[in-house]
Amino acid sequence: MVRRRLLRTVSGVAGTVAVGIAVNQVLNDDEWNLWALGIAVAIAAAAEAVNQWLEHLDARGQAGAVTPETVRSAAEVLARLVKAQWTTEAAIRSLDDPDPIPVRWRSAEPEMMDHPRHVARSKDRDWSGRGDRIDEVAAWFRRLRRTRLVVLGEPGSGKTTLAVQLVRELLAVREDGEPVPVLLSVSGWDAAAQPDVWEWLAEQLHLGYPALSAPDFGGHAHRELTRDRMVLPVLDGLDEMPAPARAAVLKALNASLGTGGLILTCRTREYDRAIADAASVLTGAAVIRPEPLSPKAAAAYLVSVLPPVPPPSWQVVLDTLAAGGRSPLARVCSTPLGLWLVRTTQDRPGADPAALADIGLHPTAAALRSHLFDRLVPVLVAARPPTGDPADLFRPRRRHDPDDVTRWLGHLAGILTHPRTGDGRPRTRDFTWWHLGRDTLTPARRRITAGLAVCLPAGLAFGVSAGLYFTIKSDLRFGVSAGYLVALVMTLLAGATAWFSAAGLFRSEPGHADLSLRGRTSLLFAELAYKVALGIPIGLVISYLGGVPQVIAGGLVFGLTMGLVTGFAQWAEVPASTGRPGSPLAVWRADRALVLLQTASLGLALGLVVGLISGFAVDVPFGLMGGVLTGLMGGLLTGSIGGKRAWLGYLVATFWLARDERLPRRLMPFLDDAHRLGLLRAVGPLYQFRHAEFQDHLAACHEPSSP
Repeated sequence: MVRRRLLRTVSGVAGTVAVGIAVNQVLNDDEWNLWALGIAVAIAAAAEAVNQWLEHLDARGQAGAVTPETVRSAAEVLARLVKAQWTTEAAIRSLDDPDPIPVRWRSAEPEMMDHPRHVARSKDRDWSGRGDRIDEVAAWFRRLRRTRLVVLGEPGSGKTTLAVQLVRELLAVREDGEPVPVLLSVSGWDAAAQPDVWEWLAEQLHLGYPALSAPDFGGHAHRELTRDRMVLPVLDGLDEMPAPARAAVLKALNASLGTGGLILTCRTREYDRAIADAASVLTGAAVIRPEPLSPKAAAAYLVSVLPPVPPPSWQVVLDTLAAGGRSPLARVCSTPLGLWLVRTTQDRPGADPAALADIGLHPTAAALRSHLFDRLVPVLVAARPPTGDPADLFRPRRRHDPDDVTRWLGHLAGILTHPRTGDGRPRTRDFTWWHLGRDTLTPARRRITAGLAVCLPAGLAFGVSAGLYFTIKSDLRFGVSAGYLVALVMTLLAGATAWFSAAGLFRSEPGHADLSLRGRTSLLFAELAYKVALGIPIGLVISYLGGVPQVIAGGLVFGLTMGLVTGFAQWAEVPASTGRPGSPLAVWRADRALVLLQTASLGLALGLVVGLISGFAVDVPFGLMGGVLTGLMGGLLTGSIGGKRAWLGYLVATFWLARDERLPRRLMPFLDDAHRLGLLRAVGPLYQFRHAEFQDHLAACHEPSSP
């Protein structure tokens, strides 16, 4: 930090000296001043280049010192953000309404665990507990020797719910200096390419919790927290990875965890195969699995959530469950997912729960579960009408037709599911909006769209500018001819550039722009002052080389505008330590703001340069027109070729998908509403279907074609 401040001071002083030299040059016409001006500008540029290089090293955690107090402060901020995130998510998922489902958990078979002495003290080895007594589960977890736990279970058995409960409870009892539990989807981790779990975890923290990159924490607290093992990774969904990837993750965890703790969820069969393929269990980890809900336990839970005197139609359901047996209804209600489906779809006016016990209507558990999934979307859409109140987390912002919601979610499920992995599993459970184009569009469609989006504005901008210029210099006929020729050439050049850079457009990661002034005013003024001091000498050189008669005026105008624009853009990319966790919609909005800001910034800067030079060379009206058009083109090229551009790739993908009637044009606002309805869940910046089986149910009818 000290080196960067020193370099900024050198750069600013050199810029100020350059201004003085330029003024003296105009007044005295001394040729030695030109050499001095060049040296001053070179010093300013060199200082800025070294400063940018050091900032790059700092961002990678290779430079800059962070004190233990800073790390502790960052951990407290992370704990606050994670707590707010999962308090909201638990409310949307109704995990505590009125109490968690009482799933009983017990230790798994010894062959799935490490040696008992590596896991826990003797009294904690054979353990059992209940999901509705999460404080007891968390207390047992904290007594484990290495605080490592694997949560197994079949689909819909409550693995993810238990992980969420543990995150919330561990945060509630967390003491100063203890790691912060952070729940992430493990399916996005390529352990073969990145075998260190802490490096991968740092990247996920940087994306999902941008406040950790605030200057208050040295700009890279996400790396410091993982380096000091101040994060407890809670990795959900190991079973959603292909078999070789599961084994690679298990090996990478054993190799890189060190003294760190871990919570990992996986289906039982998939974990059993993973430890066989890896030839090793997870070192020092306890392994637990759930017991199926008995019919009587399911009936008791329904009684607790129904009115004191249940309607007669519900009494049929309760009697069927209380009688025990292996009826389709009892088998569906043996998992938390099935019990939740029964309650959610039937606890509403006009429903007939008694029909669920009719074996003639629903002869198998699979048929009954499919019926309940079919009813889920219409019931939740009807139960949660839209509202304009931003504080209401449980109601969407817009009114949706249930058929449209089902169709769009079905297409989304198909996109996530197909093509399936080699072992027949869905391709992924995670919807990553910045990968939408890569996952849905053919390479030809990506290139064509990117090329057309850039080449047409390029041809128009440069063609009109050239036509105006040569019309003023010569005549209208020559100006039109020259404009057509320049438009054709620039269209081909810009189109070719966009064509070959289109692949990168769909691989870009999202960026961040924070336009809030709260607590960041001094940083904004400092950034603006620094960029203006650097921009003025550059403006003087450009004005001098461009033949601007009033070099000082041109340099000041350019320097002020360039400095203010670039300074504001640089400031906006720096997050605040008081920020919020990166929900999918928040990450999308932040990247959109950054792309638009980058586009507008470069457009304004280029427009100013062209406007000044061409205005003085030809006339002021042409300068303004040429500046606006060239600036527009420059902004478009910046957005499509350089910098952060994930939002542009998303725009291209949603254009084609909406054109094919597979997804809505305003996709992210729709997904936010689906999340509020309880049909999707958010895990950091990713969306997932509320349950994996719900995705499978919808995807069965929506296998996408390749556009």
